[in-house]
Amino acid sequence: MRHYVHCYALHCLDEEVSNELRRAFKERGENVGAWRQACYKPLVEIASLQGWDIDAIFNAHPRLSIWYVPTKLRQLCHAERNTNAASSSVSVVTTHLHNF
Repeated sequence: MRHYVHCYALHCLDEEVSNELRRAFKERGENVGAWRQACYKPLVEIASLQGWDIDAIFNAHPRLSIWYVPTKLRQLCHAERNTNAASSSVSVVTTHLHNF
């Protein structure tokens, strides 16, 4: 189960997205490994909407609080947060430069 904790987390946090994703991969005949990898992206998006604290998201949910946040999920959230912060900084600098 530990290799699928993030898939279970997606199902707990957004059952509709989870079912839609699973259905799409099944219809395309994709293997379970591809579906498993695809489950990360919606979780990263959920984390982005909640201050990037994926640990707090897991801890706040009664069915997820017993699980450790998968390292890969934590790393993806961290990387995406840094990417967003860097692009925001570039945007602010570009906007500032255009105002002169």
